[in-house]
Amino acid sequence: MTDRLPELLDCKALRAELGFTRAAAEAIMRQIPIVQIDGLRKVYVRREAVRAYIESRTFSKDQVSA
Repeated sequence: MTDRLPELLDCKALRAELGFTRAAAEAIMRQIPIVQIDGLRKVYVRREAVRAYIESRTFSKDQVSA
């Protein structure tokens, strides 16, 4: 296998990387597909899914409605 596995982030790692509050990190995690491993309560998200979500929610100032 030459492709690397996707990097997974939990809520704590997402908060640390983005500098967001827990509420903001959890809101992002609700909007994108999660990775849940059998036998674990913790859920993860793929780094690329987070990147794509943030990109899709980034607007120029003239695109934002008041």
